[in-house]
Amino acid sequence: MTLRKKRFWFTVSTSLVLIVLFSVVTIQSFNYFSQNTIREQARMTAEMLRISLTEQMRTGVISERETLFKRLRTIPGLVDVRVMRGEPVIHQFGLGIDGEKAKLDMEKRVLATGEWEEQFTQEKGKTIYRITLPYIASSTGSLNCLQCHTVPEGSINGAVTLGFSLDDMERTEVYAISPLILLLLVFGVALGYFLKRLFQPMVDTAEQLKSVVENAATGDFSGRITAASTDEIGEIATHTNTLMDALEQSIGKISHRIQSLGEHTRRDSNRKNLLTHTVRIVDEMVGATRFKLAVENDLDLEEIHERLRTVLKQHFGLRYFSYYETENGKHLKPIFVEGLQQESELWCAPEILINPEVCRCNRVAACVSSASAPNICNRFCGNEKGMGNMVHFCIPMMLSGHVGGILQIVLNEDEIQQFADIEQTAQLYLNQAAPVIEARKLMQSLKNTAMRDPMTGLYNRRFIEDYIDNLTASTLRQKTNLGVLMCDVDFFKQVNDKYGHDVGDQVIKGLAEILKKTVRTSDMVIRFGGEEFLVLLPDTDAEGCMLLAERIRLTMKEHIFQTPQGQLKKTLSVGISLFPRDGQGFWECVKYSDISLYYAKEHGRDQCVMFTEDMRVEKEQY
Repeated sequence: MTLRKKRFWFTVSTSLVLIVLFSVVTIQSFNYFSQNTIREQARMTAEMLRISLTEQMRTGVISERETLFKRLRTIPGLVDVRVMRGEPVIHQFGLGIDGEKAKLDMEKRVLATGEWEEQFTQEKGKTIYRITLPYIASSTGSLNCLQCHTVPEGSINGAVTLGFSLDDMERTEVYAISPLILLLLVFGVALGYFLKRLFQPMVDTAEQLKSVVENAATGDFSGRITAASTDEIGEIATHTNTLMDALEQSIGKISHRIQSLGEHTRRDSNRKNLLTHTVRIVDEMVGATRFKLAVENDLDLEEIHERLRTVLKQHFGLRYFSYYETENGKHLKPIFVEGLQQESELWCAPEILINPEVCRCNRVAACVSSASAPNICNRFCGNEKGMGNMVHFCIPMMLSGHVGGILQIVLNEDEIQQFADIEQTAQLYLNQAAPVIEARKLMQSLKNTAMRDPMTGLYNRRFIEDYIDNLTASTLRQKTNLGVLMCDVDFFKQVNDKYGHDVGDQVIKGLAEILKKTVRTSDMVIRFGGEEFLVLLPDTDAEGCMLLAERIRLTMKEHIFQTPQGQLKKTLSVGISLFPRDGQGFWECVKYSDISLYYAKEHGRDQCVMFTEDMRVEKEQY
C-alpha cells in the first residue's frame, strides 16, 4: 500500500473513530442521564402517591383511590399506575380491588424481596419504562405507617408500579444529540483536512524521493525533489537534491571518461542507464585487464588464441563467432570458427582467405556492423546457414597501424538486445590482447629470422641445434630411425668462378626449391652451410632414405638453370646415415653422412652413398 493511501485511510479511520467514540459517549451519557431522571421522577411520583393514599385513609375516602389513579394516568408520559397490597395488608384489610393484585413477575419479586426493580418493554410500537417500588412499613419519618397498619417494623405493606412512555424522551434525545453528531461530523471533516495538509508534504516528498531513488538505481541522476515545506521534510528534499547533483556530476564524468578511454559509446539515446552502463563497463575493463595479465604469461600465440576463444564462449556467452589472422597482409587464416557444423565452414565466403581485400573489415580497417546497416558486407553468408536472420560484427585488431586480426561475432535476432554492447566490450579485450600478440609475433619473427636462411627461406644450422634434442628423443621413444642426408652440389666452386656469385646463388635457391618439393611434409630441409644441405627424414629406413636421395639427385640432374650466360645443369652428391643405427649420437650420424658424401665425391660424384662401417676412420672420435 502506498503512503498516499495509508494517509487517506489513516485520516478517514481517525475521523470515523473519533466521531463514533464521541457519539457513543454522548448517547450513553444522555441515556444514563435520562434513565436517572425518569427513575427519580418515578420515586417522587410513588412517594406522592403513598402520601395521597395515606391521606385518603386518614380522611376515610380510601375507597375513591381508583379515581386518583385515573387522574394520574392523564399526566403526559405516565401510562400505567398500579398499587399492589402486600401480605400483611391483605391479612389486615383483605384482598382489596382486583387491580391491586401482583400481575408481573417483577411485581411478585419486589413484594417478596422488598427490592425495587425496573424494566424496558416494547408495547404497540412504543418503548415503556416500568419501575416497581416497595412500600416498607416504618414508624419513623413524616408518615408513621404503624398508626394504620398492624404490622411489624420493616414489613412490606405493598408496592406501586409506574409505567412511563419514552417516545417523547427518545424524540427529545434525537433532537438533543443531532446537533452534537453534526458538530462531530464537521469536526471529523476538519480533522481530516488538517491531517491531509499535515501529511501532504511528507507524502509528496516520499513519492518524489521514491521516484528519484528508483531512477538513480538505473543510473539516472537527473531527478530532483520539490521542497514542499521548510521543516525537516524540506531539508530532506534539499539534501537529496544536493546528493543527486554530486552523483550526476561525478558519475557522469566517470562514465564519459570511460567511454572516451574504451570507446564505449552507448547505442541507446536513453540516458537513464548511466550507472548500470558505467558499472558494466568498469567490470569489463577490469576483466579485460585481467585477460591481458593472463595472456602476457601465455607461452605462445596458440595459448593466447585459445584464451580469447574461451573468453568469447564462457565470459560473453557467445555461440557464433570466428577469428582470422592476417599473414603478411596477403592472406587471411582462420584461427577458430564457432557455431557451424563443419570445421571447414566459414561465416563468410571462402574468397576472403585468398583475397583479403574483399573483406570489408580488412579493407577499411574499422568495425563493420550489419546491426545498423544490413547487407553492408556482401561476403557475409551467415543468413544462408538456415539459422534465420543473422547480424554480424567484424572488429579489427590493429597491429602497428595495420589489421593483424579480425574478430567476427554473429548474433541471431533474439541475441541482439542481450549483447547490445558486444562490439565495444569485445573491442576492449582485443585492444588489451593486441600489444601482447604483436610482441609474440615480433619475437616469433625474430626467432624465425635467426633460425632461417635468408636466401632460401630454409631452416639454418642454429635451428637444428635447438630442435634436434626433441627430434632424437622422439625417435628413440618410438624406436624408429631418423634418416640423415647430406647433399652437396658437385663442382659448385666452378660455378662461382665461371658464372659469378649471382648464378651461384641461383643454383643454391634452385636446389632449395627442388628439396622442398621432393621431400615429405614431415621431413625437414636445412641449409647446413655453403652449398651443403641437410635433409632429416623421420621414421624412415635405409631403403626409404636411398629412394628419396636418388629422387633428389635425379631431379637435380635433370633441372636446367636459366642464367644470363645460358643454360646450366648441375649434379648432386648425397651421403646417407641412419640414427641410431649408425651412431648413438645425432652429430655422430651427421659426421657419418658427411663421410659418405666425400666418399661419393671421391668415387665419381653424382651419386648417393649409404654409410657403412668400413668407411669409419679408426680411433677417430665423433
